[in-house]
Amino acid sequence: MLLSLVSLLALGASSLAHPLLEERTGSSGCNADNVLRLLRATQRVDDSIAFCSQFLDLPASTHTVTPAPTATAYVTVTTEIQTSTVTETFVWTETDVEFEKLRKRCTSTTTTTKSISTPGYILSTSIDPSRLSSACQCLTIPLATITVTDLPGTLTNSVSATETETETKYTVKTETTTITAPSLALASPTAVCCGGNVNAPAHADIDDAYYRIEVPDFEVEVYGVKSHHVFASVNGLIWLDEFSQGNYWYYFTEGDTEGAPLPHGPDDLPDVAILAFWSDLLINGGKVQGIYYQISGDSITLEYVVSAYGNTDNDYHFLVTLSNNNKVTIKYLHVLNSEDGVVAIQKKSDDAVILWSNHGSNVETGLTIEFDTTAGTVNPVVI
Repeated sequence: MLLSLVSLLALGASSLAHPLLEERTGSSGCNADNVLRLLRATQRVDDSIAFCSQFLDLPASTHTVTPAPTATAYVTVTTEIQTSTVTETFVWTETDVEFEKLRKRCTSTTTTTKSISTPGYILSTSIDPSRLSSACQCLTIPLATITVTDLPGTLTNSVSATETETETKYTVKTETTTITAPSLALASPTAVCCGGNVNAPAHADIDDAYYRIEVPDFEVEVYGVKSHHVFASVNGLIWLDEFSQGNYWYYFTEGDTEGAPLPHGPDDLPDVAILAFWSDLLINGGKVQGIYYQISGDSITLEYVVSAYGNTDNDYHFLVTLSNNNKVTIKYLHVLNSEDGVVAIQKKSDDAVILWSNHGSNVETGLTIEFDTTAGTVNPVVI
């Protein structure tokens, strides 16, 4: 049974053994799971630190200052010239990423309620409090400092000051970095992320995100399901149903990344799911990578240029073509490791799956395969 977020927060706060953070190393160290990634994402880390400070109930450090009843302060100011070199850095924030709600379960029903200001991206999810607590403890959270001044009497201050003139010289350092864009197979591609510029590098790492692409002139059809929308996940997953209910930005199923039998659903995968290369993939910030598409006649082709998570090279490059005839064609231009992914198409409601590879070795650079969801077949295509 899923608990409300307020109950989860209360349960998480009451379960802490000590309000102060301790460094965790070894087998019990901080693992970059999906909750920690959610909290420490660049665009929301400040809000996450403020939230975790309240959630962990961290104390404030009180500093009391007691001046002498009568004090005379002398200030000696000298004129100095300072020369400094300033290098300006410009940071862009990626805003195209959409996230579905996290789905986790909690079994305890004993709660203690307290009021915590909670960011919307946490409030809209259901997270196991122990995982939220663990993720919060992996953030560096400064303790608040309260300064209290104890005035025993009237202070007499005699201050002598001399005007200070400071001259600062700025040196602007310009650095030029050349980034080579990958050679795309699409003749007229449109970028679905990264500001929409095909040749521009991603502003930041994009992990576990998906995008909706409009197909206005015809309906894409797979397993008899038709749609004017195509949803493309960074993790190599594509689907059609806008109202699917699961957290489909995960690349795994219930933590089992190798060999879990298909079909999955409705929470792990959409009912109709196209697993072009379902794996833990990433668009690297500063690299010209992404998902691109082109609509031609009654077909749409998506082109992926992505890295394996933790890498920075263009590890996986493939094209996926969908049309209105229940067929899907996938062409692999570069594959780092076939055994890292799943290639299949499923329809959970019909208990149907067409499997090419489940972490097997039969996905290689240069391979083209065609799925026919009417006939229930998949075959290599000789070009």
